Amino acid sequence: MKDPILDSYTAEELLYEWSSIQESALAEKERVEDEADKIEEEKERANEAWANQMEEEDKALEEPSTDPAKDPNNIEWMQKYIEQEKQASGEDFGEDLNLDFDSSGQ
Repeated sequence: MKDPILDSYTAEELLYEWSSIQESALAEKERVEDEADKIEEEKERANEAWANQMEEEDKALEEPSTDPAKDPNNIEWMQKYIEQEKQASGEDFGEDLNLDFDSSGQ
């Protein structure tokens, strides 16, 4: 039995309705795929940014650290400390210290 509503449509109108639904479904599928692609690209950019950050941190760790004995701030601190101790312990305090801070220890 025919649907009375569909019976009032011509074959061309039914074909138009069917093709319209098919085109809408294809357009929706493409929209969803495009959205999924955008999300995937966002993830890739975020992962790449994270990888670059980790690489920068690794490079920073691999760089040789400066010798604390040659740091001007440390040398200045040691000289002030020696001056303070000379005042507290006498002028001969620290006479046997090597202020060159070389690695030989002498």
